[in-house]
Amino acid sequence: MRFHGLDLNLLVVLDVLLAEQNITRAGERLHLSQPATSAALSRLRDYFEDDLLVQIGRKMVRTSMAETLAQPIRDLLIQMRSTLENRSQFQPELASRNFTLMASDYVGMVLLPEVSRKLSAIAPQCSIEQYLPTDEAALEIERGHVDFLLLPDNNILKAHPSTALFSDEYVCVLCKNHSAANGPLSMDDYKALGHVLVRWGTEHRAPMADEWFVRSFGFERRVEVTTNTFNSVPPFLIGTQRVATMHRRLAERWAQYLPLSVVPAPWTAPPLTIAMQWNKYQQHDPGLAWLRHLIIETAASLP
Repeated sequence: MRFHGLDLNLLVVLDVLLAEQNITRAGERLHLSQPATSAALSRLRDYFEDDLLVQIGRKMVRTSMAETLAQPIRDLLIQMRSTLENRSQFQPELASRNFTLMASDYVGMVLLPEVSRKLSAIAPQCSIEQYLPTDEAALEIERGHVDFLLLPDNNILKAHPSTALFSDEYVCVLCKNHSAANGPLSMDDYKALGHVLVRWGTEHRAPMADEWFVRSFGFERRVEVTTNTFNSVPPFLIGTQRVATMHRRLAERWAQYLPLSVVPAPWTAPPLTIAMQWNKYQQHDPGLAWLRHLIIETAASLP
């Protein structure tokens, strides 16, 4: 289909090209060969009378026009998709749809399994796909790459709608035979012990709780192990004198299965609030509205 002389299929290609800034990777996402992707870029350059992507050294970078086009085209495609999804009411017992969520393994452990069980019972042909947070997690909603973010409320964008789901607090976790396993754990002990920490993404960035801690107390913990998921922390504590700072719900769940002790932290932090966010252009998508309600209902029932 053409609109003002432009093949609208090329908008999808342009969106991916501007996101990837790499012809090979864009072709892989679009399931097109490299020559076909290059040919599409050539047609787009002719239409917009602009190079759109230019080679500088080993990288392709967006031109000024491409920078101005990137977000409006992304928004347009999201709105088009939402409009098509709105053609009929969502009937969960008949629908076949894959929902995508970006959430840490902590949320994946304490909330999403119950969401999945309810989904299986009510909408048996639907599925959920969880992605771990990236270095630019909040932008995944802006770009329309995922349906929902389920992240701490200070990690989400103000430009899109969101709602709080549940709160949790931080505790310290130690091996059952640790010298401080029966508590209380003093601040001096906390400083002296080796720590197991979590870092996210390709840039190994600290979760917000760690950043808050360093700002508030002004010292770096002695790190003995760094891992990239919360669920991989407990095994690094067993048989050691290490300590880890974890969410209470996750810590108590692991303490049911492993020789671990959960004790109060020797400091007070603001509660962690997990929020759900979705793209404003998908506000009225009936399928996403239905799943939002299911997630909110499930979070409200957490012990």
